[in-house]
Amino acid sequence: MVNYMKKKQIGCVIVLFNPDKKVVERIEQYPMNVSPIILIDNSTLNNASLFSNIIRDDVFYIALNNNTGIAHALNLGINKIKDKASYIITMDQDSELTNIVVDTYYEAISKMDNVKVLAPNFETERKKHKKKTGYDKVKLSMQSGMLFQSTVFDKVGMFNEELFLDVVDYEYCLRLRNCGIDILRCNEAILNHHPAETRERKFIYFSLKYGVASPIRYYYQARNLMWTAKKYKSFKMYQILIIKLFKILLLFDNKKKYLDYYFIGIKDANSNSLGKRDKVT
Repeated sequence: MVNYMKKKQIGCVIVLFNPDKKVVERIEQYPMNVSPIILIDNSTLNNASLFSNIIRDDVFYIALNNNTGIAHALNLGINKIKDKASYIITMDQDSELTNIVVDTYYEAISKMDNVKVLAPNFETERKKHKKKTGYDKVKLSMQSGMLFQSTVFDKVGMFNEELFLDVVDYEYCLRLRNCGIDILRCNEAILNHHPAETRERKFIYFSLKYGVASPIRYYYQARNLMWTAKKYKSFKMYQILIIKLFKILLLFDNKKKYLDYYFIGIKDANSNSLGKRDKVT
């Protein structure tokens, strides 16, 4: 395994945003056979002191001192290490990268020829994974925990920085498909993901757990889903867009504000008005 690891080294890019001690504890548990690791911090403040015990010769911290968006942070990290590692795992700060995930990836790389993209099986407070072995081709995946052969970025390009937040991963998955690159899900690679806020609504015969985000996040979700749906003629993106709308109508408080932001997002998508929005009116 040691000789193989040297030949097929896996690096990692972790995007941070206002990290806390829990984030530090997760990263401290990262497998030792992942190297180099680069921490890209989208926070306004420099949080280097939080990671002082983690930073070493192969672990780097970069403070951007501004929220530049998930895609820009990912691209910066990827460009920093893609010549140093054969493969790169991209991570959000609210996911846990374990030995099981990384070992499963190494096994897949060793068993199959020219692996391009792997994805994990996700488990959250809202959704438990179904125990399964082997590999499945999937059309979409969250980017957190995905593994990319470094040369993929030369062929497919980088993440779309104009989207800024949300749907960045889905857009890239659709682009991968257009380039003839399959996404293989490693069913035994279970990635624990911790979404920001989960609520539960109880009905007569069942209860439903669902995520809650700010109105500005729903602006970005609606805008980027619509833009991506139109660009790639993706029925799945339209489907998710409709689900988001019904989620607001059926589950959310302050529906008017959420709906206002949602439909402004739709309007901006139709006019190709992308990028970061400091204010939505």
